Amino acid sequence: MVSVILVEKQLADVWKYWNDADAIMQWNIPFDDWHCPAVHIDFREGGMFNFRMEQKNSREGFDYLGVYNEIILMEYIESTSGGRTCVVEFQAIDNNTIIRETFEPDTFTPLDLQQSFTDGVLLSFKKFIENKSL
Repeated sequence: MVSVILVEKQLADVWKYWNDADAIMQWNIPFDDWHCPAVHIDFREGGMFNFRMEQKNSREGFDYLGVYNEIILMEYIESTSGGRTCVVEFQAIDNNTIIRETFEPDTFTPLDLQQSFTDGVLLSFKKFIENKSL
């Protein structure tokens, strides 16, 4: 599955805030009633990550955890979580950045929910960084 978004910020800024734990807790929000209360990130090849995702009105949620397989500075991040691969690509276009996230869906969550979740996170990132004074 693929999600794509155009972010009206320069690539260097997009890259910085995509991989910053404090920033991730602010933008890694797929729906208005969710939040990301904890992030642990070791952003390097072979490094681990864990993003805690929860609904705001309950403690119901999950840990999105995995390992970074390959990182190409300001271009490409490949990770594996639960045996499934996710690739995030970054492309500079003038002073804007295209983010393309390609992921293997899991087999127990409806595909439309997985797509909505990923699209929501990308939109949340776009809003976060475009409204941030850099």
